[in-house]
Amino acid sequence: AKTPAAEASATEAAEAPDAGGAPDAGGAPDAGGAPHASLASDAGEAAATAALSAEIEKARAREDELLRALAELQNVSRRRKQEMEMSIVYAQESLIRGLLPVLDDIERALEASKDRGGDAFRAGLAMIQDRLWRTLEKEGLEAIRPSGGPFDPNLHDAVAQRPTADQSPDTVLEVMLPGYRLRGRVLRHAQVIVAGAPQAPGAAEEQS
Repeated sequence: AKTPAAEASATEAAEAPDAGGAPDAGGAPDAGGAPHASLASDAGEAAATAALSAEIEKARAREDELLRALAELQNVSRRRKQEMEMSIVYAQESLIRGLLPVLDDIERALEASKDRGGDAFRAGLAMIQDRLWRTLEKEGLEAIRPSGGPFDPNLHDAVAQRPTADQSPDTVLEVMLPGYRLRGRVLRHAQVIVAGAPQAPGAAEEQS
């Protein structure tokens, strides 16, 4: 029979943990799981970077489209402004062309009455001419009166040639009808008489 002391020792020995026993295989950590988790994280970051790059490219493409559309809108606005300005210029040009014969008539009337210096009618006509001319001049009208200058086919029409030894050939001797230009654009060429080479004395005798 066991004594009470022996039974207590046996009970303590049975309840003591087995120091040499191997730990439960199910409780040990899985050392191979860490690399798999790192690879999955890297793949997720790469996918997110690729998606972000694609969105950036889309945004850049959209920005380019908007910039092209804005440039086209500015070009259309500029063209419309130029067309509007040209239409205004053409309308003014048509109006001023219609006034040129009026200027000619006033000038002829003043020339015909130049000996009547104190005449009230002539003075009033001169005032009208001055006021009309100042108004047209503000709109950009310029007179072409090249008397004494060289002949320019871009500005003048030669209606006659007068042989002379006093001026070099192709010098404008007289302006028969003044020309006009509006903002650099010729509305009407000046009609002029130009100098020609003087005739030799023998040629003059033959013609006589």
